[in-house]
Amino acid sequence: MIRNVVLGGLKDGTDFADLQRGLQALRDLRVDGVELELVTGADLGLRAGNADFVIIVDLADEQAYRAYDEDGEHDRIRREVFEPLCSWVERVQIRLPEAAATQ
Repeated sequence: MIRNVVLGGLKDGTDFADLQRGLQALRDLRVDGVELELVTGADLGLRAGNADFVIIVDLADEQAYRAYDEDGEHDRIRREVFEPLCSWVERVQIRLPEAAATQ
């Protein structure tokens, strides 16, 4: 199983409602032929210096990740929704140990 983790920082003055709409658009995203588990959230502000939001996506394998990453609607959401809101975005993809994938 592949886990994709995205952290982002918002530009000054960004409306929180715009972030929530973007996160909801990702939660609503369906990619043909790909099963994914997606969790998103805005930072609670419990510690200074945190990212403003997180997106976590679990996918079966590299092929599923690539299909998700290259999906046209996913790309549109990145380009039209998140790019205008974000001052930075960092991503990492990791392979989950089999035991973690079944829990």
